[in-house]
Amino acid sequence: MENIGEKLRKIRNEKGISSNQLEILSGVNQSTIIRIETNVQSPSIETLLKICDALDYSIVHLFEDSADMINLINTAKKLSPNQRQKITEMIEAFLVKK
Repeated sequence: MENIGEKLRKIRNEKGISSNQLEILSGVNQSTIIRIETNVQSPSIETLLKICDALDYSIVHLFEDSADMINLINTAKKLSPNQRQKITEMIEAFLVKK
């Protein structure tokens, strides 16, 4: 079972995009991208949105695996109500943009 980082690396490689190019496209530091892809660092939702947008890939597809969805829900539970609202608004804005 692939984790999110492995999925992102696979998608990036399939699209022929280097981690350096992804940094330019997404605004996410290359070292952060590498740490996410190697499962050293867990990405924030904001970072995932930036990377997925740059890869032209729906963030929803990253969480098709239920284990990933459970991790996302557990992370969201740690946020304050205000933080959850801001994340929800950001996701809704992202979805409307597409």
